Formats: sequence, C-alpha cells, structure tokens
Amino acid sequence: MLKLVAAAVPALALGVAAAAAEPVKVAYLTPKTGSMAFIGAMYDPTIDFVVKPFNAAGGWNGNPVEVSVYDDQGTTQGAADRFKQAVADGARIFIGAGTSPLAAQNLADIKRWNQRNPDDPAILLIVGAEGVNFTGADCSYYSFRFTTTPYIRQNALAKVMKETGALGQKVYSLQPDYTMGRDMEAATVANAKTYGYEVVGTARHDVFKIKDFSSFVEKARAVAPETIFTAGGGSDLQLILQAASSAGLPAKFAGMFLDEPGSLAAAGPAALGNYTAQIFNAQAGGEKGEAYRAAFNAATGRDPVAFMSNSLITLTMLTHAMKQVPAAPKLPIKALITAMETSKTPWPLGDLSMRADDHQLQLPLVVSVVSKDAARKLDGTDMGFKPVKLLSAEETSMPVNPECKMVRN
Repeated sequence: MLKLVAAAVPALALGVAAAAAEPVKVAYLTPKTGSMAFIGAMYDPTIDFVVKPFNAAGGWNGNPVEVSVYDDQGTTQGAADRFKQAVADGARIFIGAGTSPLAAQNLADIKRWNQRNPDDPAILLIVGAEGVNFTGADCSYYSFRFTTTPYIRQNALAKVMKETGALGQKVYSLQPDYTMGRDMEAATVANAKTYGYEVVGTARHDVFKIKDFSSFVEKARAVAPETIFTAGGGSDLQLILQAASSAGLPAKFAGMFLDEPGSLAAAGPAALGNYTAQIFNAQAGGEKGEAYRAAFNAATGRDPVAFMSNSLITLTMLTHAMKQVPAAPKLPIKALITAMETSKTPWPLGDLSMRADDHQLQLPLVVSVVSKDAARKLDGTDMGFKPVKLLSAEETSMPVNPECKMVRN
C-alpha cells in the first residue's frame, strides 16, 4: 500500500500541475471579412501546423500556446477594437497580420498599452506589413518584423534580373498608393545607378478600387519599359497583368505577391515570364524544401505560398524562442524579446535570425519566374514558380535604417 501511495503522489502532483498550466495567449489580428479577407484566409492553415506539435511536445515549460484569431475587418478602427478585446482576454503577444496601415494601428496600441502598463508589457510580431518605417523611424523594442521591406525585395529582384540579363535598360514603377507601394517606388528609383537602368516613368493607383487598368498600361507603353516593378497584389495585380496582356505590352513585371493563392489562375497566360521575390519556394530548397512542402500539404491540403510562409516563419521563430525562456509564473515578455534577438531558427532555405539593432528579420529569398517548367504547378494551371536564384540571408540583408533609434527598456 505504501508503495502504491508513493507512486501515486508524483502522478497526482503532475496532474495538478497540468491542470494549473496557464495557456500563453497569442492574438492574431488579421482581416477575415471585407475586401482584404483573402489576407486572413492565408494564415488560417499555418497556425495549427506550428502550434499543435509545439504544444504536443510540452509547449512553454508545460504551458500550452493558445492562438486566437481576431477579425479586424481590414480597417484601423477594427484593429483598435480587436486589440482592446484581445488584451482584455489576456493576450500579451500580438501578431499583426494586415497591411501597413493596420500594423501602424497595432503598433500604436502596443505602445499605448506599454506606457500605461510598464510591468505587464505586450509585443507585436509584424507578419505582413512591409513599410520601411516599422524598422525605421517607428522601430520599437516591443515590435518585430517577420517579413521583408520593398527595398529588400526590389534589390533582390534587380540584382538577379541584372545578373541573368532579364532586367533591361528601361524600368517603370507602377505601385499601389499606400506605404508599401511608395517604398517600392523609392527603392526602384534608388537602385537605378547600382543596377544600371533608367526609370522612365512612375505611376500609382488606388488600392482595390480600380476595375480597368488599361489607362495605366497605356501610360507605361508610351515609354517602352522592359521591366515594370510593382508592389501590387490580390485582384489589383491580376487585373494589371490581364490589361497588359490584352494590350500586348511586352514588358516583364517584377514584384512581390504574384504567388498569392489564385493569382496564377486569375492572371492566366499573362503571368508567364514575370518575376517575383519569394520567401519560400520548395524547389529552391531541394530535399529540405520539398519535405517541408509535403508536410504542410499533408496537414492542410495546400502548399505554403505567399504570406503563409511569413506566418510559418513568425510562429516557428516565436515557439523556438519560447524554448529558450525558463519557467516562470507567466511568460516574461522581456526574456522572450532577448530570446528572439539571440536565437537562430532552422528554415528549409537557410537559418533565420532577428537583427537586434532594429528587429528586422534576416532571411533568404528566392527570385523566381513564372514558367511551365516549374517543378510544381499551382492553382490548377500548367504554371508554377521556377527558381532563378536563391539568395542567402547575408545577400538579402540591408543596412540598419539610420532613422531607427531603438530604446531598449
């Protein structure tokens, strides 16, 4: 009997500990309804793929990670309202998974909360916003960017296209008229001397409001560019490619979001020959890349494309950093920040790290071209993304923005 009691005591203690384990609450702020609902839809399958196995392996020192998705409806007011709801629910880790204006609202809410609650801080993990300001003038000890900037992507595209003879001498900039598009335009102009091209014209368009881009295409045709850089995505990019194809515009497009789900199907043959800078391409990753793609597909029924990879990186680096944080009554945010700044995370294309000086992700990129020769076809088409060159994290890294004045507290 004594032996049975002795054996039962540790088991009982473990049961009490398990019952008392508090979840680490993570709030995923993203559009689920409205005109930008397609953004939120990309993130859904990524959460369980990373978090379930992490929790099955014990979570953070026995505490499970609980990710809740909050629909900001693609508006700054919605983002502010959902933040209030999530912080009241106990979340202190926020994933900002919207556009730059939404991320700006997320960051403002985080800063306001931390000013009022210095002993109970929150952090923001920026998944999709590529505006330069988030690692520039608005850089923060309590925010991290897990994607690129237009400068990083434009530089990668121009570099590889120049090396392979695809860039040409005359370049045009056609951008969505908001933070990221304006940054892409600035990057295109800034890199002209470095890569030996002339910017023969620039234009900006409203976001998700234009149904016919033929006038923009004709303006571009008038200056005969060989490459058109764009940060456009979603239906805007699809309509631009269709208008260019209908008009017989011979220029190549080079951008960031052509691998969003459904883009190849919507653009059709107009997508062929255009370039994109990708965060993940299974073919470029060789055996590791294919194994990762296959595992994700088996779990979710789809391949990881576009911002799905941003989300996978964010959640993977977050859980990887959590493993470095010792047990405590609740997850200490500042210890988590230190772990994020100092740890390297394996990724099929090369290790990932977070630069402590500005909290900008250091990551490899793949410059790919839409081709029928790609190993994997997408969207039910005969087209896919054929890797042109894989650039290492060292090759894609850009200098710290001098406007970033990180206050570490």
